[in-house]
Amino acid sequence: MNLKRIIPLMLAALFLWSATASAAEIFRVAVGDPEDSEQGYAAKAFKKYMEEQSKGQVEVQLFFGGSLGDESEVFRNVQKGSQPFAVGGIANLVPFEKRLGILTLPYLFDNLDEVVVGTNGKPAELLNSYATKAGFRVLCWTYTDFRYISNSKHPVKKMSDMADLKFRVPQSAVLIASYKAFGGSPTPISWAETFTALQQGVVDGQCYGYIGFEAMKFLEANQKYLTEVHYTFQLQPLVLSERVYAKMPPELQKIVVDAGKYAQEESLKYHSTMSEIAKRELVAKGLRIVKLTDEDKWKEVALQKVWPAVADGMGGKEAINAFLKACGQPLWQ
Repeated sequence: MNLKRIIPLMLAALFLWSATASAAEIFRVAVGDPEDSEQGYAAKAFKKYMEEQSKGQVEVQLFFGGSLGDESEVFRNVQKGSQPFAVGGIANLVPFEKRLGILTLPYLFDNLDEVVVGTNGKPAELLNSYATKAGFRVLCWTYTDFRYISNSKHPVKKMSDMADLKFRVPQSAVLIASYKAFGGSPTPISWAETFTALQQGVVDGQCYGYIGFEAMKFLEANQKYLTEVHYTFQLQPLVLSERVYAKMPPELQKIVVDAGKYAQEESLKYHSTMSEIAKRELVAKGLRIVKLTDEDKWKEVALQKVWPAVADGMGGKEAINAFLKACGQPLWQ
């Protein structure tokens, strides 16, 4: 073969290699909540870090508001490996690994400081050891406030005020048991259908923090009253499929893990700043905020009735105490 024919072939091969090498690998992230939510903020922080640190070799595409399916569906796809990343509520991950249900126990955490301890260091490593066995790698815990109770009928100032109210809850045995113990009537409804169910009066109320409440426009769904009850802190994991992770080169694995840490740090900052801002904006728009007069009673009911009823469904007392020990909290007797 003469030189005049070899050179064009070599140039063509070089061009093809360069184009392939420079093409960004695309990863899709399914986000259950709207863009202007805590989930949305964490996902955008994750995208920013991934794309900057990979120097253009990775493109992260974000799909907000459940546009790729409801959270249970996308978590199932992550487990199979057909969807690489997803962000959603912890209750929707529990069916895949029951021990993660520990995070939904009512009054597990008393304040944000305890939540942060429980999602970092040894506690986080313990939770991730459970998740990876089920096919998920938790990269980031999105901090989404306590699940404050809202409704369309009347203020909830004490536990007895729950008696005539129907609440939307996720398909969570713990939350269903909690609402029954508190005197309310829980109805499992998917997150994607929650706004319509509230608007049409299928249920009277729901539970979410201020930023998510505002992002979901729940005032437009007849949610007039909100009670600051601290029975559970809503944690929303950003997970990666273990099958997808295993196929990544080591340098990309490191970037992904570091991106998750960055997103979690940014999520905490965002929550700490924006929750109060969202609260003030909602009050200005007409939301009535109520504080409980008997929250000690709620906690007592949770520990005496709910924990014993649901413990076996999350690995039993041994699993619960393993997490409490990792958090430096007293063991459950």
